[in-house]
Amino acid sequence: MSTDDKLTALKQVQELIINKDPSLLDNFLDEMIAFQTDKSIEVRKFVIGFIEEACKRDNELLLKLIANLNMLLKDESVNVASPWTEETVRQCLYLYLSLLPLNHRLVHELAAVYTEAIADIKRSVLRVIEQPIRGMGMNSPDLLLLVENCPKGAETLVTRCLHILTDKVPPSPDLVERVRDLYHKRVPDVRFLIPVINGLEKKEVIQALPKLIKLNPIVVKEVFNRLLGTQHSEGSPSMSPLTPGELLIALHNIDSTKCDMKSIIKATNLCFGEKNVYTSEVLAVVMQQLMEQNPLPMLLMRTVIQSLTMYPRLGGFVMNILSRLILKQVWKYPKVWEGFVKCCQRTKPQSYSVLLQLPPAQLISVFERCPEMREPLLQHVRSFTPHQQAHIPSSIMAILEASSRMQEPEPQREPEHMEQVMMPVAQAEAPAPSVTAVHETVPPQSGSIKREEEEPMEEGEADLERLQVVSEATTQVRVSSVYILTV
Repeated sequence: MSTDDKLTALKQVQELIINKDPSLLDNFLDEMIAFQTDKSIEVRKFVIGFIEEACKRDNELLLKLIANLNMLLKDESVNVASPWTEETVRQCLYLYLSLLPLNHRLVHELAAVYTEAIADIKRSVLRVIEQPIRGMGMNSPDLLLLVENCPKGAETLVTRCLHILTDKVPPSPDLVERVRDLYHKRVPDVRFLIPVINGLEKKEVIQALPKLIKLNPIVVKEVFNRLLGTQHSEGSPSMSPLTPGELLIALHNIDSTKCDMKSIIKATNLCFGEKNVYTSEVLAVVMQQLMEQNPLPMLLMRTVIQSLTMYPRLGGFVMNILSRLILKQVWKYPKVWEGFVKCCQRTKPQSYSVLLQLPPAQLISVFERCPEMREPLLQHVRSFTPHQQAHIPSSIMAILEASSRMQEPEPQREPEHMEQVMMPVAQAEAPAPSVTAVHETVPPQSGSIKREEEEPMEEGEADLERLQVVSEATTQVRVSSVYILTV
């Protein structure tokens, strides 16, 4: 039978039932439903439209349809293509899904069928339910009940419904409460929280972060889009429980025993990828608050360097951060200290004034990591006026000048008379002694280093005056002035 012939016959049946005797629908119900899986889209649409209209006239008809459609999905003997394809599933579900907005109770039957369906059918169902679920809305009592009860095996169906409902509008308080109870009392899968994450309390989001950022990168991106308000939504974006700055700070404070550092770093990179959200002002506040924490977060300097790379104009502010980290004895945190040195290396000559504030032992440590910085820093100090140089401690000058007195490894010992002859040449050609040698052969300076190493934070007013003069001298003589921002 051609499509036109089918449509002609169906229209005749419709005319007979609707206009003459509605009770005749019982006689033709099975035949009409059979046409909803017809290969012709025109035939399927006609049948679905007809049955929708009939259901509006007779609510009891829905109960008969439920039993019929459930059997269609469950009965393996149904004459459909084998194996199930998305098209055949759509054909079987067209009528069911079109009736869902008319009677929300059908969603429970759908969930019951879903739990028993094979994997191919489940995947197809998840793809075709968007429109009817949107038509029901998140305030539907039956949808809320489905979330609350969440039949075993229907978790993915419920999650899909939640995403559909909250994709473009914020979650309702009732929906948030149902999901919260489901997560804490029955199914502790953090993925349930994602659709309603903007409806949770700040502490709830922070507690869930370690689990959330370990999910698939695409899922993590969706989480951050919701929290940062960068997802496409209708009307005004929903209020996030965390500001962008609070989110980045929370990532730095995640316990490394609860989440691997690689996942944390990837999450912070997602934040830096949203330049429209993470402006220089936001990052300045983040750095300030991270720097004030005790203990210092392990990723502090990584964030400082990333912020400076993104916004070079933060250079002066970063110098202020580095100076304050010296007061917090940053060298006691190995990972942060490593980043501190790297930051100084990248920001020279702007960082010279910071390096001159370090205690002797820590300045030696810097030169051990970056020996190429010693000579430029020495030349920088030598450009000071005599009055300014007088405020540089002798222990610091000894470390800086060590490069000009470094000696090569001692050659084989010459005869005594040759030593006397070659001494002037050797003295002229030999490099300066190593830092260690200076440290050992100048007792007064070594003692000074030891005292400053033991009590680097208790210098008093004289030390503060010294640092101030050093900083002033540095500002006067370098080519590019240092602008230290205050917060």
